[in-house]
Amino acid sequence: MKGEESAVRTPRRQRRQRNSITAADIVSGAFALATEVTVEKLSMPALARRLDVGVTSIYWYFRSKDLLLQAMRDRALEQYEIALPFTGHGPWHELLRHHFRTMRTLFLENPVLCDLLIVDTSNYGDNPDRVARERLETILTTLVAAGFTPEHALDTYFSLASHSSAFALLERQENLEPARLPATAAIDPATMPLLAGLAESGYQFRLAQDRTFEAGLDALLERAKSLLPTDVG
Repeated sequence: MKGEESAVRTPRRQRRQRNSITAADIVSGAFALATEVTVEKLSMPALARRLDVGVTSIYWYFRSKDLLLQAMRDRALEQYEIALPFTGHGPWHELLRHHFRTMRTLFLENPVLCDLLIVDTSNYGDNPDRVARERLETILTTLVAAGFTPEHALDTYFSLASHSSAFALLERQENLEPARLPATAAIDPATMPLLAGLAESGYQFRLAQDRTFEAGLDALLERAKSLLPTDVG
């Protein structure tokens, strides 16, 4: 009987050989897995299962998770720099609006960038910091040319960056845990007529939605306009 059972037993699937995978493959697999579970919950054993290799194959290239995360940050920063230049012509406020709309889209389409570039900013290194400051200098130059003082220009940029970064975190969290989104069924029209009316009209009771992102941009840009001298448009 044992011989018959062993004869029909499904053969054990062979894992990929170590030399059949590259460091770039591992980083790509880490991005795909982290999209589902977040960078914080990414583990080497789970990544090995995802890639169908032994965990030692990953450690062959990356001796620790920190080294893997650094490689992921390098790729994330490269994507960020390519996708989010500050260029173009037009009024300063439209350039800023386009810049931060593009930032939001980038984080929505690449959620791991949110984990790596917003949640964990402790290990960027010297070169990314230099690149970020060079971009910031370009933006400040544009705003100062429009009539801002350097201090007001930096305050304006930082306020918009904070709004967009916080929004990216909210959207990342909502996409990971959609079940935690607030329900409208518990709204009692007798005691909450305004909320009930909004729910009836189809309003979404979420912090992270297009209309609230745009409202924040509008408010911050209008405040920025008030910082300009009265003779500057």
